[in-house]
Amino acid sequence: MTNVALVGDIGGTNSRFGVLELGSMDVRDVEVLKNDNFEGLEAAISAYVTKHGITELAAAAVDVAAPVDREHITLTNRAWTFSAESLRKAAHARRFRLLNDYEALAWSLPHLAAADLVQLGGEAHSEPLMKVVLGPGTGLGMAGLAPLPGGGWMPVPGEMGHVTLPIVTAEELALKDKIMGKDQFSEVEDVLTGPGLFALYTAIAGTPKLHTPEAVMKAGLARTDSAAVKTLDHFMTFLTRLAGDAAMALQARGGVYLAGGIAPSLADQLKAPKYRAVFEQKGRLSEVMRHIPLYVITDPFPAFKGCAAALNAK
Repeated sequence: MTNVALVGDIGGTNSRFGVLELGSMDVRDVEVLKNDNFEGLEAAISAYVTKHGITELAAAAVDVAAPVDREHITLTNRAWTFSAESLRKAAHARRFRLLNDYEALAWSLPHLAAADLVQLGGEAHSEPLMKVVLGPGTGLGMAGLAPLPGGGWMPVPGEMGHVTLPIVTAEELALKDKIMGKDQFSEVEDVLTGPGLFALYTAIAGTPKLHTPEAVMKAGLARTDSAAVKTLDHFMTFLTRLAGDAAMALQARGGVYLAGGIAPSLADQLKAPKYRAVFEQKGRLSEVMRHIPLYVITDPFPAFKGCAAALNAK
């Protein structure tokens, strides 16, 4: 009887798959499939298992960029609708687990090696302590990971992208008013996402010379456009302030981890002391924050480790 399991990380643009032996974290046969080439997630899974000659799996775990607390799930950024059972059948798996994408990232945290991370201050801890992972992409995801009294871990899904944008300065308030309008509510995802990055750039530039979030990121990192440079500075300030808010709210002494497609590109810039200072800036409790580590996840497939951990925890 096979002991092989499938792991999958599904976004709006790409579906990433690999296989491993149950009980292991060593993923092999990794492939990235373009979602435009398939009518649905079942078809993408079928294509992968067929290519690799898989006719039976002991288990499968797939994470998706969507809420999974319902029978029929639709991806947030693609019109694919499916159920856990339809995916299990497509994978030919005896056991199946469907996860939210940030739930999977939370599961991965204890299994990330030092080489998978860039540490931005604080003190790493070996004992099990509360952890948080969050990150900007098309949206902003977030989850906690709580240690259980008898050993093991429990993911705690969250919705940090829809809390109030953490504005401190008059300049930040003026930028918010340009983006959302005066006296209007502004949530984190209005700024801390790919589209939000471009909205922030447009507010700063007035007449923008760049026309995509990718162009703003590239110009800001290369320092070839002053408005793009200022945009990245504000973006990183909001991101580290939000990370500090998450750390304080959950007392995440085990660390805050920045994930997603944008954060790794900013890892070197985030090493600047000013951003660590923003993370720690919590008034009378700033001393508590000084000890909390902040990380950027640089592993290209961290969710695979999370899917594997979730399967191994069953």
